[in-house]
Amino acid sequence: MSRVFRLFALAALSAICALAQVGRASLFGTVTDSSGAAVSNAKVQIVNTGTNVVTTALTNETGYYTAPSLPVGVYQVVIEHTGFKKAVRGGITLQVDQRGQVDIALEVGSMTESITVTGEAPLVDTGSSTVGKVIENKRIQELPINGRNALALTLLTPAVRTTFTGNASGFADRGIALSGMSINGGPSALNAIVMDGANNNQGYLADINVNPTVDAVQEFKVQSATMSAEFGFTAGGVVNLVTKSGANEYHGTAYYFLRNDKLDARNAFATTRAPFKYNQFGGAVGGPLSIPKAYDGKNRTFFFYNFETWYFRRASNPIGSTPIDTWRRGDFSNFLNANGQVIPVYDPDTLRREGSQVFRTQFPGNIIPSTRLDPTTLAFLRYMPAPNRTPVNPFTQQNNYISTITEAREMQQHTGKIDHRFNDRNSMYGRYTFYRHFTNAGNLQSPWPDPDVRARLDDLRNNNFVLNDTHSFSPNILNEFRVSVARSSFPFQAASYGKDLPRALGLHPSIPSDTLPFLNNFGFANFGAFTVGLRGSTNWQLFDMLTWIKGNHTIKMGYDHRLNQANNFQRETPSHSFTFGPGLTQNPASPAGTGSAFATFLLGTVSSATGVVYLGESQKSYSSSLFIQDDWRASRRLTLNLGLRWDYQQWPRERNNGTSNFDPNTNIPGTNLRGRTVYAGVDYGPAPFEPIYTNFGPRVGLAYDISGKGQTVFRAGYSIYYPSIFYRDTFGSTSGFANTQTQYIPPGGDTNLPAFRFRDGLPFPPTQPLGAKLGPAAFLGQNVTLDQANEKVPMSQQWSASLQQQVKGWLLDASYSANHSTNLVAGGYNLNGVQPQNWVYGQRLTQERVPNPYAGQVPGALGGATITLQQSLAAYPYYNAVTVRNPHLGNSNYHALLFTAERRFQAGLVMLFSYTKAKLIADSVVTPINFGPGLEQAGVVGYQDGLAARTLERSIDPTDIAQRGVISLVYELPFGRGRKFGANMNGIANAFLGGWQLNTITTMQSGVPLTISGANNFRASRPNSTGKSAKLDNPTEYKWFDTTQFVNPPNFTLGTVGRTLPDVRAPGIFNMDLSAIKDTRLTEQLRMQFRAEAFNWLNNVNLGLPNMGFSAGPDGRNQSAAFGTIVSARDARIIQFGLKLIF
Repeated sequence: MSRVFRLFALAALSAICALAQVGRASLFGTVTDSSGAAVSNAKVQIVNTGTNVVTTALTNETGYYTAPSLPVGVYQVVIEHTGFKKAVRGGITLQVDQRGQVDIALEVGSMTESITVTGEAPLVDTGSSTVGKVIENKRIQELPINGRNALALTLLTPAVRTTFTGNASGFADRGIALSGMSINGGPSALNAIVMDGANNNQGYLADINVNPTVDAVQEFKVQSATMSAEFGFTAGGVVNLVTKSGANEYHGTAYYFLRNDKLDARNAFATTRAPFKYNQFGGAVGGPLSIPKAYDGKNRTFFFYNFETWYFRRASNPIGSTPIDTWRRGDFSNFLNANGQVIPVYDPDTLRREGSQVFRTQFPGNIIPSTRLDPTTLAFLRYMPAPNRTPVNPFTQQNNYISTITEAREMQQHTGKIDHRFNDRNSMYGRYTFYRHFTNAGNLQSPWPDPDVRARLDDLRNNNFVLNDTHSFSPNILNEFRVSVARSSFPFQAASYGKDLPRALGLHPSIPSDTLPFLNNFGFANFGAFTVGLRGSTNWQLFDMLTWIKGNHTIKMGYDHRLNQANNFQRETPSHSFTFGPGLTQNPASPAGTGSAFATFLLGTVSSATGVVYLGESQKSYSSSLFIQDDWRASRRLTLNLGLRWDYQQWPRERNNGTSNFDPNTNIPGTNLRGRTVYAGVDYGPAPFEPIYTNFGPRVGLAYDISGKGQTVFRAGYSIYYPSIFYRDTFGSTSGFANTQTQYIPPGGDTNLPAFRFRDGLPFPPTQPLGAKLGPAAFLGQNVTLDQANEKVPMSQQWSASLQQQVKGWLLDASYSANHSTNLVAGGYNLNGVQPQNWVYGQRLTQERVPNPYAGQVPGALGGATITLQQSLAAYPYYNAVTVRNPHLGNSNYHALLFTAERRFQAGLVMLFSYTKAKLIADSVVTPINFGPGLEQAGVVGYQDGLAARTLERSIDPTDIAQRGVISLVYELPFGRGRKFGANMNGIANAFLGGWQLNTITTMQSGVPLTISGANNFRASRPNSTGKSAKLDNPTEYKWFDTTQFVNPPNFTLGTVGRTLPDVRAPGIFNMDLSAIKDTRLTEQLRMQFRAEAFNWLNNVNLGLPNMGFSAGPDGRNQSAAFGTIVSARDARIIQFGLKLIF
């Protein structure tokens, strides 16, 4: 292995480490005489018409020439050879990652004579097997984009989907909306985002580093299958983006966009239009970099700069539930289920045992005496306003409150770029982008209006820098060097931080005063958003590629080296987390349809709690990749794309060895207790995983020109990719170090008992983060996590076949694409969970107590004289939960039929129609980015029975979109000067009738599958199905599916409902965005553009997701009035006006 590595590295590092030919294009072709014979040694000059930069190539003995690494743009090809007339072909547009083909036949004559060669602009890429679609500058500049975020147009292309819902800004925190997109069936966020050839992914969350503005982007390509070997670190696709550069003429823009609630329609579920103010402005300028009387940068040095900022203030109206007055006083006599029946509330202090049976007594009249109410929990009622809305069900009081949540956001972005040509052999460019995004939003879905309960202040600052050098050693040897860094800094703090609110509320001194504590499962929306800290990441990249043109072979070999670091000081719940739940006020003998989490809360009986002490952590790793790619022009019609990439990724490790793990097989020294805590740098190496050196990714593809005219091409390919593993789900556990958790559970693990009383505070102080000094018995009696040493790097196998046809100005493409991904990060499972064979004990598991063989050997609740039967049967009865953390067990299969019809700009019309028919089947796959406003179904895992019943989780994936069609259109109306009608129109008429343009994006998309959760039978997390379909012929927002087809499973069994319903989906989407643009020429060099844009201009109601929470009543039927109802919709019509100056 080491010898192969050295030989490969020596070949790849013939120059210096840097990046590959991503973000550029190439041109090839064949030069012949009038008889079709090859013309060798012809001089081919490829001239960039914007900068006058000339690239020279020579034809070989077969007449073949190629020019790699050309900047995207418009070119002219000039061909000269003794005995032939000079041939000139212009108007050749090269797009990002395109291998353009221009074949020219020379005429006999003198070189002093020239002929102009005409022909259709080449649209078909005959030299590459890559499946992808370019979104060029015309579309980016003119199409209506909600939020003016250029990468949102990735959704114009087939095989791209996102479950991000619409919102009134068009932006989302930290780029989640774009990072969450899936390409070619890969998991969201495991895509490679490339900007000017450089990495644009950040560490920790695997999301996008910077989202470039519309006026900074030249074009981008979404590559969805069979990418060449220079591309890696993806399980789906590549977004290959190029920013603008200056040219020999000065060009620029200045713009301002305005939006407010007075222009918008009311959301279907709102009673009024929420206040909203939005202002966006900026400008861009580029051209030759010249200093008067000192330096003339024409044909040599160019610059580009863009600045943009936006501010908005908005209010949203989330709907939720709040306790009515009687409940606040402990009176639950009117605490009813959906059928109007009283839900009995039981007194947790009346617990008694009769043999293996456990009983409680119901509160008389279902009323808690006022003397039993906990004053410390009552103090939180000040944050819960009175109802102000008619509930959806008068019995349950569901959704009886509508709130007004105010939000402020600010964004700034700067992009600067310099291109310089030293000589005909050497050129360089550098680009720097700064991005800042501030928000005070926090949890926008929370109905609680007080910011101290739900808000967080975020101030994201990202930087992205790239420096590229291209050197030509000879006409057939070219080297590219590129170094880049993507850096992110993200400080954040809860709105309640530093206000000493726990003391003001009279909470026990054991609860820290940093923020409000996190209250979970107390019958209403959680009190959350209490994180405080600073998170950052830095990702360096060095990458070199040598291109060697040898005959009909274009051979590229390179080396990609990346250094990754992620720092995190994130105190998720500085004042700890407390869980209540209905269990302590239920009838333990028959819990279904009994108990109240809010009653448990008012009594102050805590079912469990987590105390966490935080220190900082610093994760790091590196990766090294070698690749070789041979694009072999086997014949004039056939091109073979053959490549191999080797990726070695070092598993992330904490730089100070600040991680721990659970060793399930070794005893704690001096005891007979199997399973101990082990520490990095003491008991194992810096990471808990074994290194993997065998991740080879072959790339095999072909492109065949069927007609031989460059207009009909068949392409096919197969490839293997390994996505980046440097993000939080692959970081080692920091238990005992940066994130030291202490679990507070009921005595002996008996869930019939409270862990403690809230007024009394924590029973004992949280464990301090002493690291390895804590020793092997550090977490006895508590939760531990296990990272399995034999984890594998996720792998994506992709294959595709497509047929592409050019018909005049149209390009038609029909494709089949598939993606089989394995070793994906999946949901964790508990090794201490009840084994399937032990469920026969039924209620005895939790109600029967047995002698504890480890009494006195274990601290805390699990060291008592007795423990529950369930705990005694656990694999490690002296630990609470033993969670296998982020196992790489996920699998997915994606198959898609793709079709596009594209018309490049001609006769004032640009059009793209994309259609995808697809199916994604997966088991419990975790999305790296699984939070943020507007993400539907993200992060759904759904294990019901740990590893034992994992096969039951395989289903249509919750993010699957079966059909998606998008039509985008840019149309310059044929009226006015310079157009088909009214070419000689007078000035006044032209001012009103000329220069108009209509642009639209129409999206039609099927809904995502639905995932039902909820059961009350001690084991299941999903209900049973009656065996009949829950699909309704005419579903409405009041009843989207037949809720009567679900029942509570028998006690101690698994629910029969799958991870997703087989035949019921969420509402689909029909959305039309429209803009009208009026261009007015003010001078020869200056024009003004007025824009009126409407998003969802038909004001179609696109319903949100239905409530999927099943709640079993005493009869086993659903008792939740909200189950199956929809109370949200995507954006109603939004109108935006803009003014733009262009020169």
